[in-house]
Amino acid sequence: MSELSTSPALITTVIPDSIAAEMGFEPGDAIVAVNGQKPRDLIDYQFLCADEFLELEVLDAKGKTHKLEIEKEYDEDLGLEFETALFDGLIQCNNRCPFCFIDQQPPGKRETLYLKDDDYRLSFLYGSYLTLTNLSQREWERIEQMRLSPLYVSVHATEPEVRIRLLKNSRAGQILEQIKWFQERRLQIHAQVVVCPGINDGEHLERTLLDLAKFHTGNIPAVASVAVVPVGLTRFRPAEDELIAVTPEKAREVIAQVRQIQAVLSQGKSGKKAKQKSLKS
Repeated sequence: MSELSTSPALITTVIPDSIAAEMGFEPGDAIVAVNGQKPRDLIDYQFLCADEFLELEVLDAKGKTHKLEIEKEYDEDLGLEFETALFDGLIQCNNRCPFCFIDQQPPGKRETLYLKDDDYRLSFLYGSYLTLTNLSQREWERIEQMRLSPLYVSVHATEPEVRIRLLKNSRAGQILEQIKWFQERRLQIHAQVVVCPGINDGEHLERTLLDLAKFHTGNIPAVASVAVVPVGLTRFRPAEDELIAVTPEKAREVIAQVRQIQAVLSQGKSGKKAKQKSLKS
């Protein structure tokens, strides 16, 4: 996504009694640049507007360009809402997960419901899950430089061959190295595991949880939390997807397994704290 693909940020709402309202902004106007920089998304916009002096390039609804200067408190919001949080387009998913909820929707819905997002910006802003398989070096650098944390990551499995099987993407096997990257930079993720019986359950689930637990250490744990959820299946899912529904019995089995692992990990953490306390005394 280059600067050439960045569109002006279309304004849909002007908050009453805000700076923007006082300046005469109207829905249909668009922000082209803030202090000479084109915002790629809502994150850029908020970062660029965190200043006491702003020079805005604005395109009005009639297509006329205006230059405005604003003096404000650095943390004071302008009072604008936009059509979308992404001004340079959506980063779409490049995986082929058999349990993808987009592929399991009925046909005939509006087109936007079939867009497969895997966008780190939406993860940071709204808590949507991403897989980390489609990030360019530039985007990794931006996550580090702007401290975009926490992100919400669909891990599913930490064993490379199992995760590759689930995501149908050879880059999926890099997940432990990627979590290590977050740890080294004191950034965090919230992890999710969608349990697919016969693929990533049982010993594979145990391995995944124990691997993730290794990153739940220190004042800023790289893995802040792990959610374990059952695979959701609909009658519209693709044929021959090799997936098995989670039965009530299977759900109870997984809950018992997770609780047992939680107990073991909690006991180990308690023992470590007791040992540290003993050494100090």
